[in-house]
Amino acid sequence: MKLKKQFFLIGLFSILVAGFGTANAQEQNLQDKMFQFRATEAVVWAMPLLNYKQIRKGQRALGVNYNDIAYHTKMQDWKFQTATPNNTTPYVDFFWNVEDGPIVIEIPPSADGVGIFGTIMDAWQRPIDDVGAKGRDQGNGAKYVMLPIGYQGPLLPNAYTYEQRTNNGFAILRPIIADASPENMKKAADFAKKIKVYPLSQADNPPKNNYIDIAGKNMEGIPFLDENVYTELNEIIQEEIVEDQNLAMMGMLKNIGIEKGKPFAPDERAKKLYATAAQDALDYMIDTYHKHLNQWIYKGKKWSYLVPPGVIETDFSYEFPGYFDYISRGPIYYAVISSVKNYGSATFYIDSAESSDGKWLEGSENYKLVVPPNVPVDDFWAITVYDLKSASYIRDQSKNSVDSSMDLKKNEDGSTTIYFGLKAPEGQEANWIPTVEDSRFFLLFRFYGPQKGVFDGSWELSDIEKTTF
Repeated sequence: MKLKKQFFLIGLFSILVAGFGTANAQEQNLQDKMFQFRATEAVVWAMPLLNYKQIRKGQRALGVNYNDIAYHTKMQDWKFQTATPNNTTPYVDFFWNVEDGPIVIEIPPSADGVGIFGTIMDAWQRPIDDVGAKGRDQGNGAKYVMLPIGYQGPLLPNAYTYEQRTNNGFAILRPIIADASPENMKKAADFAKKIKVYPLSQADNPPKNNYIDIAGKNMEGIPFLDENVYTELNEIIQEEIVEDQNLAMMGMLKNIGIEKGKPFAPDERAKKLYATAAQDALDYMIDTYHKHLNQWIYKGKKWSYLVPPGVIETDFSYEFPGYFDYISRGPIYYAVISSVKNYGSATFYIDSAESSDGKWLEGSENYKLVVPPNVPVDDFWAITVYDLKSASYIRDQSKNSVDSSMDLKKNEDGSTTIYFGLKAPEGQEANWIPTVEDSRFFLLFRFYGPQKGVFDGSWELSDIEKTTF
């Protein structure tokens, strides 16, 4: 009898231990799930900040530092890796920091055959103001002064002055030229060399700026979303101001090992969860941006607005009276690298990642897009192919876009058919954009100088359709 009792107690103890182990495993699994979820949310929240950091990192690798001006003597190609860049206007980029005092940005007046348009932004890519021909100075040139928060010192007479909400800021500008001829590209480069960036404290005798031609150089400006992106996130968090609207997010970051003023030392468990979370964030942003976030512009067609309703009204701040919409902001900045204060005045873009049958665009398939005649633009239209995952140019491709300034073949009714696939249809090389096998892609259609017909529905772009050739 005593022996049976011992066996019973041993069995009961085993069940309790096993049950405790199961409960402990479930608790640990729940903790991992929440860690991973928070890490995924962190990337979505921080996407515009990560974009800023990576483009700064990519340009620093080419020798471009604070207050230097990067420009292009040749039109950028696939080596310029940022989110949805264009290759119809050469970029001019620079970045600065106001932590040690105000910064002056001098934009020169438009000259013969060349002007500039673009936006001064903070590190969250919130637009501070548009500059240049269709910006604040209306092509007359001006000085723009960026102040740190709470600055009470001397200012610059007759300058446009702004309080910058972050320590870091940057600008992405586009020279306005008639075409990409060598003569006009030289005008754009010469114009870029007249831009100045310097501390306000040196305004009486500004230091000489460095002007760095990055044409044809590999500029890696796309954040790579793997476990290492959390190291990048920690580094920029350590640099930047924490605004009140982000305090809850800082609490979430603390729970995944990122805390301002503290060392970042993830263990192997965290690194493993980071890797899965970063991929989840990318997958979520791709699906959300292309299929759920933005409204369809044409009824029954797969073209959507570049940005969702409400963003323009908030000047790309995503700060509404009752809430802060970081969930929409993240997917948008998967797809774009620059904001604009007055969107639609100079350019207007629409996006499509699906064929007319609602399936993702596949690089191994053949497609065609018929652009109806009389596109309502003052300047020109362009269509560009981007890799779905990076949202940048497809790598190692010499051609990623076509535009109406090129010698494209037109149909009898005045429309233009553009082809997409691994090989060009015979005789249609000018109207063809190459794709890559086993790689999905999406399109941006750009209207430069959009007219009323772009917005009132009187002109509609066709869907891209699968075809054979």
